[in-house]
Amino acid sequence: MHLVLSRGFLPLVIGATMLAGGCATKDDVRAAQASADAARMQAVDARAAADHAFAEAQAAGRRADQASGAAQQAQQAANSAQSTADNAQASAQSAAASAEQARDDLRATEERTQQAERTRRVRNTRLARGERG
Repeated sequence: MHLVLSRGFLPLVIGATMLAGGCATKDDVRAAQASADAARMQAVDARAAADHAFAEAQAAGRRADQASGAAQQAQQAANSAQSTADNAQASAQSAAASAEQARDDLRATEERTQQAERTRRVRNTRLARGERG
């Protein structure tokens, strides 16, 4: 921007100096004025480009904030899923332990049933022979 202003302002100053010193013609002053006008237009264009770039930067910042929010939500969902998976694993281990206990209880019950059956047969056999139990 400084470069644009110095390019436009310098011919204006030179033209004004030459006019004041009596060395410049009307054409020289008009040329200096045209250069100054061109520099002013470049400065306006540069300002518009800077404003546009600033607006784009703000929009990019908003998109980055939205992406950050989405990433945080995804992280929370992942944490929740991990917690659910951990709970499911703990439940599965508890169920496996309960199943093992039930299997052991069933074996013990079957052994007691078999022992009671053997005892009943022996008793029935003794009673059939006339023995006292």
